[in-house]
Amino acid sequence: MTSVQSRIEQAPACTVINLTEAEKDSYSGAGWKLARFVDGHLVYLLDPLNLAYRTKEEGGVSRMIQESLDDAVAWMNEHPGEFWLVMCSCYQLCQPRRVSLTDSEAMADMARVFGEQFEEIS
Repeated sequence: MTSVQSRIEQAPACTVINLTEAEKDSYSGAGWKLARFVDGHLVYLLDPLNLAYRTKEEGGVSRMIQESLDDAVAWMNEHPGEFWLVMCSCYQLCQPRRVSLTDSEAMADMARVFGEQFEEIS
């Protein structure tokens, strides 16, 4: 069994996980995503911008952020595996950061990243 940690490599600019040919089907474009791995293999990339998206008129950016976080937490609770916050770029998962529901620092990082993405589009 491959571990996610063992797949992390140091690239010139940052740490990365290179996607295998089979994993490339899960790739949905650049941006910050929550990656789900099972037995060290990528099975899904969750895009926070696709979660419970609301317009500013329906409660503002803070509501969009909270709803995306709530949906991500629910999704993590429903699916087995390891979860990593990653920046997707050119079939690489950059700056991987493991996220678990019991790691408050990792959850805060995920909230910050989600928030920055919603701020950029609003």
